Amino acid sequence: MNMHGKYTSQVIDMGFEQQLVHKTFYETLVETGERDVVRALGEMFFAAHRDGADLSSIRFAQGEVYFHCHDYEAAIFKWEQVQRDDLRRWAQKNIADSCYELGRLELAEELYRSIETDSETLQAEIMLRLFSLYRELGENAKADDMIKRGVSRYPDYPNMTEWARAFFEEQGDWESAVELALGETLRTSARRWVDILIGYVEQGHARVMAPERFSRCLALLYETDRVKFERLVQALWNGYRDGDLYFSWLAEWNRLYEELEIRRDYDWKRIPVLLADAYAGLMKGPYRLKELVEVAPPLVKSWMSLADGPEAAAAAAALLAWSEKFPEAFQEETINDAAKRLVHAKRPVRETGVSLFDEIADWAEEQRAGSHFRFRWVVRQLSDSRTHCVLVAGASRHERLAFLRTLVGEAALAAPSAPVLAWRNGEELEVAKISDDQFTVFSSIDEFQQAAGGRANRFPDDVVIECAAPFSLVPQGIVLLDIGPLGGRASFDHEAFVSFSLADSVLFLLNGEDPLSSADEQLLLRLHERAPHVPMYVLLPPGDGMVDEEETARMVEEVEAHVRTIVPEARVIVYSPHAPSRKQQQALIGLLEEMRRCVSSIRREEAILTTTGRFIAHLFRQRAEAESRLAELVVWKKEMAAKLSGAIHQLGDLQEEKTAKAAKSFHTVLADMRGELTKAIPDLLRNMAELVGENSDFSRLPLELNDKANERLRAYLNEEVLPKLRVAMEQWIAAAEDEFNECQVFLHEMSEGFNAMFGEERLMLECDFRIVADWRRDISRLTSGAQIEKLNIFLRRTPGQLLLKGAGKLLGAFAQNKAMLAQKYKQLIETQDYIDVAETAARQLLLPFEWFAKSIERDVTQFFQAPATMLRETLERLELEIAAQEGELKQMRTNPEAYRDPLVLFGIRLRQCEQLAQAAAATIHV
Repeated sequence: MNMHGKYTSQVIDMGFEQQLVHKTFYETLVETGERDVVRALGEMFFAAHRDGADLSSIRFAQGEVYFHCHDYEAAIFKWEQVQRDDLRRWAQKNIADSCYELGRLELAEELYRSIETDSETLQAEIMLRLFSLYRELGENAKADDMIKRGVSRYPDYPNMTEWARAFFEEQGDWESAVELALGETLRTSARRWVDILIGYVEQGHARVMAPERFSRCLALLYETDRVKFERLVQALWNGYRDGDLYFSWLAEWNRLYEELEIRRDYDWKRIPVLLADAYAGLMKGPYRLKELVEVAPPLVKSWMSLADGPEAAAAAAALLAWSEKFPEAFQEETINDAAKRLVHAKRPVRETGVSLFDEIADWAEEQRAGSHFRFRWVVRQLSDSRTHCVLVAGASRHERLAFLRTLVGEAALAAPSAPVLAWRNGEELEVAKISDDQFTVFSSIDEFQQAAGGRANRFPDDVVIECAAPFSLVPQGIVLLDIGPLGGRASFDHEAFVSFSLADSVLFLLNGEDPLSSADEQLLLRLHERAPHVPMYVLLPPGDGMVDEEETARMVEEVEAHVRTIVPEARVIVYSPHAPSRKQQQALIGLLEEMRRCVSSIRREEAILTTTGRFIAHLFRQRAEAESRLAELVVWKKEMAAKLSGAIHQLGDLQEEKTAKAAKSFHTVLADMRGELTKAIPDLLRNMAELVGENSDFSRLPLELNDKANERLRAYLNEEVLPKLRVAMEQWIAAAEDEFNECQVFLHEMSEGFNAMFGEERLMLECDFRIVADWRRDISRLTSGAQIEKLNIFLRRTPGQLLLKGAGKLLGAFAQNKAMLAQKYKQLIETQDYIDVAETAARQLLLPFEWFAKSIERDVTQFFQAPATMLRETLERLELEIAAQEGELKQMRTNPEAYRDPLVLFGIRLRQCEQLAQAAAATIHV
């Protein structure tokens, strides 16, 4: 068994202790070239024993030989006899080695740990042997502890660090491996360990380690090997990027930059690129501004100082952009240096305004801040180098449209009230309505005007109407632009002036009656101040004094001289805006053709950046307005919820009121009918006495009277009571229906009121009138016939009836008694009260109506169920909307930086683009 495994010793130093390490001490006792070492040592042992000399050295040597011959037990026996101090500890260690080879690992461990020695070599060897033993036992935690102790105490001992490195790599303990390489780099400055360390970092094994752990190593490499320094910086940067420790690394880099005073005294190849990429990643990443403020300013400072060539200008522009937002983060000297670098930059590399705008617009859509079609349209126009946009200015809107009518015909009047109008030459007629939220295309002017609500319809301030058609007088590529508020009292902050940046040239119309009035002069000056590099062409209407070409030329010269005091290099041409001559038209078309060939890419880029700036400001305003609107909406919806809740309670009260009223009136009908029955039925039964006479069969008279009384009662109920009850019930239903109709009218008014407040058809409070039809059907069925049982009217066992019944049977056969008996029967029938019979009949007759009465509450509830359900569901939806919008509002108020910070960073990038655009323009100009 090889205790070292693959960790083979490669010791070269063969001093005394190294002989002990490799068990070659015996070679010092025998002659070189001795073949039978065992015999030679045996003879030497015998001679020494005979002479009484110390045998420790020979025994130690014999143990070594036996060990090499794998006779481990003999070796142990010999080493156990060693007494010499300088060999005894080594003999103990060798005994442990033998136990290890014999597989007695626990004993070997015990022996190794029992050895006490001052020899560093022996201590190091014991640590390596224990390390190997623990590896053999599979106790990797102990092996890890032992090898780390060995590296800590004896890093120079042969194979100590190599075994440690191999073990760490095998275990995948990359943190320990990196720590080992880092420690050895600092301790030895060896190129090999530097390469190993860089390799680990490049493989991503250091990304969870604190960046400051590498600071001493980086400082060392900065002083000794700039190539390795740059490689390690790159490896660390790539490892920490996108990780949790990235900002810690950036902070550490910024600290090292200042502490080591890293400058351009070396031709850095990698670091400037890393800094540029890091800056771009920070500006485009999902980071909060408060995080970036800590690392970005010093980062751009180091980037600027180390960058060269075109990148230096980008770094300088970035620094200047940050210094405008956070001046306290930079020294004045640094800002001045950045300004100088930008001025002297050659071919500065820069982000295009279009890409920045697109990124902002896409971000705004992700934030559900709108699609912003109008801004996208403006930037798309500015990006199209094939077009030249001519802004028509001066005079009134009416006069400008009259002039444009001479070029585009009736299309000039497609939407005279739109804030911004644009016309271009196209193959087919097409009208586009563009706003921040919509982009709608129409195939004809009529279709557009019909959708817009007529020619005189008012449009919101953010609307642009673009009309394309085969305009024969408009050269291909020319876009004619009219901004409604231009020349009025509206400031340049008006929404319509977003389109002002489109102007590649300006056609300024003068008033023929009063050319160059003070208003014209002020507007010319404002236009020139807003767009100093945009060519200006002034159209002078022919006046009364222009009688010939010479006089016309003189007038043009005078006006042009005056105009040029306001706008240098402006040109004046004569043109009648209402009825131009063919010559004037040809001159204007020629001028437009000349304009089309002149498109300034520098001005376009500046215009895109200006538009982007307005877009950012628009998004800031939009957010504030959205928060305000949302807060107002929540308050309004809470008020609506309170009103809905009140309406629900009001409907509940109304339902209770109508239920009680319907039930009460129904019970009144029944009570009246019951009273009438209890009064009429006894009279009807008393009249049964008229059926009794001397000829009556008194033995059967009670039965006959009972049958006839039931017949009369049933006839009375069917022929008199039920028709009357039907009429009363129909009146009750009609009254209830009137009440229900009033309720429906009330609910219609309620729904109309709520829908008006909601601004949409949210409520349709329709009651269920089917219950009225059901009532009519039920009442018709209940009053169609009396369903009562046969009553025991004259067969009851009252004393009087029992007496007459018995007397009838006894005396009925005697003629002289019939008259008296008939008289008694009549008296008895006429004197009974029959109240119990009447109540029984009334109860049986009205019982179905009583059951009907019990369903009135349920039926009225059904009548109001649909409106009540709709009100409740509307309230529930509204409450869900309120909860969601309150959560959104809370998020907006508690986390405003989630929206604000990206816009601030976009603003910084915009300023960087503007700085670089100015530098590029200056370079081209020079």
